[in-house]
Amino acid sequence: MWEGCQFTQTDAELIDDYHLKKIHNLPLQIPPGITIPEMEVYKKAPWELMVRSSYLPTGVSYCFVRVPRSKARDNRLDRKTRGGTWVANGKPRDIPHQDRRAGIAGTRRSLKFFKDSGDPKKKNKKDSSLGLKWIMHEYRLHPSLSDGRSAVDGGGTCDPGCDGRCVRQMSLRGSPCGARSVDMR
Repeated sequence: MWEGCQFTQTDAELIDDYHLKKIHNLPLQIPPGITIPEMEVYKKAPWELMVRSSYLPTGVSYCFVRVPRSKARDNRLDRKTRGGTWVANGKPRDIPHQDRRAGIAGTRRSLKFFKDSGDPKKKNKKDSSLGLKWIMHEYRLHPSLSDGRSAVDGGGTCDPGCDGRCVRQMSLRGSPCGARSVDMR
C-alpha cells in the first residue's frame, strides 16, 4: 500500500471480500503490509490481541476466530477469556451484500470486554464499573452462505450443528490506557 493509505473496509466488504472467501478457501485480496491472522481470541486478554500495522487505523485489528461452544451440544458460545468476559451489546445487525443483490450477507454484533471482579461473591455477575474500553465487532456469515464449511478445518465440515459459524471475523478496537475509542463506521 502507498504511504498514508489505511485499510478501512465497510462491513459488507469485510463479509463479501474476506470472510466469505476465507470460508470457501478462495484467495484473499489483502493489500501488502496487511495481515488478517487466525487467532484464539478467547485464550487471551484483549490488550494481547492487537496486530500492529501502519496501514490500520490506531487501535484497530482484524482477525479470523473460531468461537468455542460452552458445551459440545450447546448452541451458546463461550466468550470467557483470561481475566474477563466478552459480553454482547444488543442484537446483531444485518449486513447486506456490497453489490446490493438481494439477501443478507451476514451480521455484525458488538461485544464489550468486562474484567473479572476477583470477588468470589460476584463470580458470575458483571459489574458495570469493571467494563473496559475494549469493543469487539464480531462478523458472522449468514448460514445460507457457509454450506457448513470452515476454513480453519481446511474446507471440511466443522463441529456438528455449527453450520459454518465457527469461524468469525472480528475487528477489535480499544485502548490499554482507558482512553475512549470510537467506531467511526
